[in-house]
Amino acid sequence: MLRHRTAIAAALLILSCGAAFGQKAEPVARYRAVAASLNLGKASQIDIVIERWSTDQERQQLLTTLQEFGRDKLIAELMKIRPRCGYMRLPNTRGYDLFYARDNVLPDGNHHVVLATNRSVGVSEAATATRSLEYQLTLIELHLDKEGEGEGKLVPAGKITWDNAKKTIEIENWGALPVDLKGVKSVKP
Repeated sequence: MLRHRTAIAAALLILSCGAAFGQKAEPVARYRAVAASLNLGKASQIDIVIERWSTDQERQQLLTTLQEFGRDKLIAELMKIRPRCGYMRLPNTRGYDLFYARDNVLPDGNHHVVLATNRSVGVSEAATATRSLEYQLTLIELHLDKEGEGEGKLVPAGKITWDNAKKTIEIENWGALPVDLKGVKSVKP
């Protein structure tokens, strides 16, 4: 009888642990927008799901890495961040993990959301070692009002550097036909 009770207790413990580990945390934020690429002449809906915001420590580590070692080490450091911060997805796609997500609440109550991930590099691109390998970061910037509506930009291939003189992060191709995010709306998680 004691063996039977011990076996039942062990089974319940295993099942409850499995349920706890199998559950996914509820997203902390969701955004939906129309991504319009003037360069490609295409538009599509994009969904962005934030599972957690990046910590101050993660932000500082990435900034220090960029300042001291440059963009190549920054990409490697970004990819080490676990768990991911969320994902973005176009319809009928698997999506891309986001490894950096910050919601900067401005004094007027508006939000400036910054997201980042690595850029997928194709086999032929890697084999030919083209200049495009320098652009390995995907950046998203959202400007939202207090009601969670606004606009943004997505740079699918950004080249990031640290400007020592200005003490700022520079995105080399930020203005060069990024993907416009129109009608950005915060969706209840």
